[in-house]
This record gives sequence, C-alpha cells and structure tokens, in this order.
Amino acid sequence: MLLLVFFAVQWYLINRNKIETIKANEGYINDSILSTGIICREETIMDSVSDGYIYYNVENGDRVSSGMLIGDIYSSQRDIDLIYQSNTITTQISKLEEAENFMSSVNVDISITRRELSNSMTEFSRQISGGDFRNVYDSMMEMSLHLNKINSAMNREGNISATKEELVNMNNSVRAQISAPVQSIYSPSSGYFVDNIDGYEETAKTDRFREASYREGMDILNGTENSFSENICGKIITDYKWNLCTYVTQEQADKLYEGQKVKLSVDTEENEYQSVTVENIIPKDDKFLVVLKSSTISRDVVSRRITDCEILFSQYKGIKIPVEAIRFVDGQQGVYVKFSKLVQFKKVKPVYQDANYAILPLNGDADNQVELYDDIIVKGVNLYDGKYL
Repeated sequence: MLLLVFFAVQWYLINRNKIETIKANEGYINDSILSTGIICREETIMDSVSDGYIYYNVENGDRVSSGMLIGDIYSSQRDIDLIYQSNTITTQISKLEEAENFMSSVNVDISITRRELSNSMTEFSRQISGGDFRNVYDSMMEMSLHLNKINSAMNREGNISATKEELVNMNNSVRAQISAPVQSIYSPSSGYFVDNIDGYEETAKTDRFREASYREGMDILNGTENSFSENICGKIITDYKWNLCTYVTQEQADKLYEGQKVKLSVDTEENEYQSVTVENIIPKDDKFLVVLKSSTISRDVVSRRITDCEILFSQYKGIKIPVEAIRFVDGQQGVYVKFSKLVQFKKVKPVYQDANYAILPLNGDADNQVELYDDIIVKGVNLYDGKYL
C-alpha cells in the first residue's frame, strides 16, 4: 500500500507542472460562409466534323475572337507528337538566341545570372521532390538559358551558334514530316476558349436554379449531367459575366441581402478572392438559394463547375491564438505565457474570434500584451502568474 502511495505522489509531482504550449504566430480568421456551389456561364459548344487528333493553337482561358483559328485536326497521333517536338526545339532556339544577345547588353553582371541559375536549380529540385512535374520542363528551359548566358559571357559564343544551327536543321526535318491537317477549327464567336466540356453546359443555368426546388437543384449539384455527341472539340464562354449558385441555411442567409457586395473564392484552399454582388436570395424549402454575380472571369473560373466556395464578409489578420487558451483571472481576460521557467499572465482583448481561434492586434497595447512568438499555454493545471515551472 505504501508503495502505491509513493508512486502516486511521484506521478503527481511529475505531472503537476506539465503544460502544453503553442507559438503565437501571425494568422487570419475569415468571417465567411463555406458552401458548395455551381458556376453558371453562357457557353457555346463547338462540334468538329472530321475524326482525328486535335492540336490546339490556343490554351484554356485564352480570349478568342469570332473566326479565329482554334486548332487543327490531324489524321494520326504521330503528327501531334511531331508538332510538340517542333515546339520544344523552337523554344530551345529562342533561349539560345536570348543567350546570344546577352553580351550585347551595355552592363553585363554575370553574378546576377549565376544567382538566377541557382534559383532555377532550387525551383527545379522543389518541383521534383514535390511531384510538380507539369512545370519541370519550364524550369529546365530556364536553367538552360542561364547556362548559355554564362557560356556566352565566357566567350563561348561559337558553341552556342553551332548548337543553334544544329537545332534549326533538326526543326526543319521534324516540320517536314508533319502531314497537312484534315480540318481546321475556327471559333464560332468571341469569348474565352475551353478545350473540353463537363456535361453541365445545359443544366448549369441560373434561371433553372431560380425555378427549381431545393431537391431538384441538389440533383444537379450531385451529378445530373447532360450527354453530348463524341465529336465535340471544346466550347466558347461567350460572356465575361457569370453566376455562382449555392444553398445556405437560414442563419447564413440572415447575413446576406440582395445588392450586397461581398468577396468570393472558388478555391477554399487559396486565400484569393474577387468582388461579387448578391443578386438573389430565394427561399427553397428549409434552405435559401443564393445567386452571386461576377463581372470578372479568370482561368480558374473557366476551368471549374461544381466547387467548394467561400463567401467572405471580412478577414481579420493579426496574432492568432486558440480560444481554449483564453482565461479570466479576477475579471480580467488573458492568457498564460511560458517565459523561461516562469508563468506570466498577459491581458488580451481579441478584435475577432470564432469557436476555435481569436485574433489579437500585431501591435500590442495595455489591453493586448501578447507578442509574436510568445509560448501560449493551452493546457496546464494550477496555473497562476509568477508560478515557477
């Protein structure tokens, strides 16, 4: 029995001063609504006539005009591969020409080029380790450019000229093997080009959501798509204006009104927003349909349809701390901070807080004594100002 008492006392002594802390770092809290919405746009679907393989002359999100060449259809995949090969060689030639012109600059500082090479190599390594293989080629071209500039500065222009001539001859050989296209594709109207369809071109209509019940609208959001023929080669978004339709609760709808200016993000993982207007708030059973209107289109918007979104009212930035760390001592709101081996009580007066976090001003005052990188105590027992740990 005495042995059990001994171990119990030892355990208490070891754990009575045990605490958990978190660094007081900069952060933000959004006063916002998170939901799932669908982007509604004015779109014209493009049909191709011939079967084959398409090479597009424009990229997704590019602005195009009526009658503009969008792409060509070739009879074989080999032709497409040869075109991409030629484009790669053309890029290499362009980089060599840029390096050749490097020495013609009035002020040449090779140390800058070395730093640029080092930065490109670092970015290349980051992309490889992070699996960002889509951008690896661009980094390789940048490294090649900086190496060629260094060669040029070290009077090795002859090697660059010989390499350029070799690449030009190679490119001519590749281009000669490409067959003539069997059909060319032209834009039927002005707008923004997208090389694919998602199946919602007919169902993602703002008026349809305005008229539909909540259940019918959710059926669309949950995957009711239209079917189209197989010879579609893309679409043109014909207007820069677009809407986002989403459903919110009564509590969320109470924070909105028609004509209200708010911020919207169509990617909740990115802290990027654009200005939109609340166009409609329509009761739908126990939910509310919210229609947001935007007059600014982007590559991100043209490539999305159903997406998690955030309607932002305000964003509060400052020192971000957990709400669970806030305590009341003698009627004063504050937090306990670990300073060396001592516990300090520091007063706080959050500028904003939600259920989990609070934001304090970066520049402290008498009411906000917490400083950046303080060790905020989030868990501990028998804490008091001046306690020795």
